[in-house]
Amino acid sequence: MDPEYDFVVAGAGPAGLQFAREVVSNSDRSVAVLERNAALSDNDKSTGGTFPEVVEGYGVPDNVVMAEAGSVTFESPNNGCRHPMDTYVLDFPHFLEFLGEDAASDGADVLTGHRVTGPVVENGTVRGVRYRTADGEDGTLRARITVDATGPAATLSDPLGYFDTGTAHRGIGLEIEAEGRYDTDDTLLFSFDHADAPGGYAWTFPAGEEVFKAGVCWVDEFRAARPDGRTITDYVERWVETDPRWKVETVRARHAGEAVWNDSMNRRAGDGFLAVGDAASSINPLFGEGIRPGMESARMAAEVALSALRAGEVSRPWLLPYERRWNDRRGRAWKLQRVVSELLYDFDDAQQDAFVERVAALPPGKAERLRTYELDTLSLARLYPFRPKDLPKLPTILRHLRGSRPT
Repeated sequence: MDPEYDFVVAGAGPAGLQFAREVVSNSDRSVAVLERNAALSDNDKSTGGTFPEVVEGYGVPDNVVMAEAGSVTFESPNNGCRHPMDTYVLDFPHFLEFLGEDAASDGADVLTGHRVTGPVVENGTVRGVRYRTADGEDGTLRARITVDATGPAATLSDPLGYFDTGTAHRGIGLEIEAEGRYDTDDTLLFSFDHADAPGGYAWTFPAGEEVFKAGVCWVDEFRAARPDGRTITDYVERWVETDPRWKVETVRARHAGEAVWNDSMNRRAGDGFLAVGDAASSINPLFGEGIRPGMESARMAAEVALSALRAGEVSRPWLLPYERRWNDRRGRAWKLQRVVSELLYDFDDAQQDAFVERVAALPPGKAERLRTYELDTLSLARLYPFRPKDLPKLPTILRHLRGSRPT
């Protein structure tokens, strides 16, 4: 007979591992986490920039933090501004190791080298997963509740009809971690300038003494509107080689990843099933932050799932409060910010300058609400310099605003 757990989690990123931590620290329920990589630290797809809600809210130890900075800087072709904010840069592979070791120390089974290949569905209820090991052996793990935390692959939530990745936005990012001179070590810097990152943004983050991270990301659709034959590698090299504020001596590592997202108003709960993190498009569509919202979604889901199991239930009505909490707390804001992002990453140079100028004018309280994604709709709209050329986008914007609600 196949082993059975209370929970089986597909994917050992921040959301999946945090779900397991929540379960084992708040109950005696059994949980297994399946990860396709041979080691948790093999996942190096995040730049690791984050805020106190993650470091302090989830007990991240100092040895996982590469650097702290006291501000965030926004730049455009001709403008720049800086807002005081407590920020952190994590060693992402070590961060995952910490989460996994902490979950395992409280009883979770973290199984690396296990690639989830699909769900086990019986009479409309998800009852576990099928997997394949690194040695090519196939197996099944059964569970009362199955959790998809496979990130943008959405290995379970896409085929089950919860998150349609085929119609979602897609983007890519590439970053180098380098030793060398770095004059902006007190800030997380973001450049909204198509010369640096067409259809996206470039960044540099401190990562320790004379160590920094620098990268470029873009939204595929908006990058395609500015064809020039250059690759993302070309743009990263240009970004790190042409700015006099930093100089690369040695490249220590390269990190690359992709993002897939829609307005986040997806179905997240079903009979015996939950989707967390980017398997349900939890990434913020405006600035691309994934760690904080992914872990927040995991905490919400675990709380609801444990309550359901205490009542002996795994049906959608008992798991639905998670979906509703996410939509109330983040989903509706994400829906609006998706619309805003479709304007921001398609701005011309003058609009990028105006956007940064308006961010600079935010008073401290509103800048903090921008950071926490709680800025009111009117203030958010005032940041964006709409032009007559944006009018043809209105049908798309209205379609996104209407959207479709989970059923």
